[in-house]
Amino acid sequence: MGYRSQVAGIISVDKFRVEKEGGNRLYDYDRAKFTEMIGFIKLTKFYELWTESDNDSFGWKDGAFIMHGNDWKWYPDYPDVMAWDEMWVNMQTIEGISGYFCRVGEESDDIVHMEFGDDPCYDYFHAFTALSFEGNDYLGVRNTNEEGQTEQAQADTQTQSDCARVDSQAQA
Repeated sequence: MGYRSQVAGIISVDKFRVEKEGGNRLYDYDRAKFTEMIGFIKLTKFYELWTESDNDSFGWKDGAFIMHGNDWKWYPDYPDVMAWDEMWVNMQTIEGISGYFCRVGEESDDIVHMEFGDDPCYDYFHAFTALSFEGNDYLGVRNTNEEGQTEQAQADTQTQSDCARVDSQAQA
């Protein structure tokens, strides 16, 4: 099956703050710059490779191009990874564009972060490590006797003793 990773990347037009009437503030982006960015992305090998496959793991709206994948083989010599890397590097040359990329591998210390630009967008994903816990049947069990047995173990031992006594009485 091979080593697998979870990956996510975003390339976005830098946002700027807009003051509205009444003191309200919001962030907006340059729509012409967004159109230029998407036009450039559509010319890349990444777009060509990823639209030819049945891969529905990328899209764009609101000033941002985003991609995500679970359980992917993310090796530097794979054509789709090389295409992403080439696009990533080329987008860094465009003024007013920023990016954030994260890859999380199967090993707990295998996390890669990359970013560029003045306004890398961290709004849609972040890396974290997790714990898989399978010990729920131990939780809440706190009653023990002097030998360290739980009440259930005591009950099991008592049941075994009772069965042995009944067996010995039946044989007599």
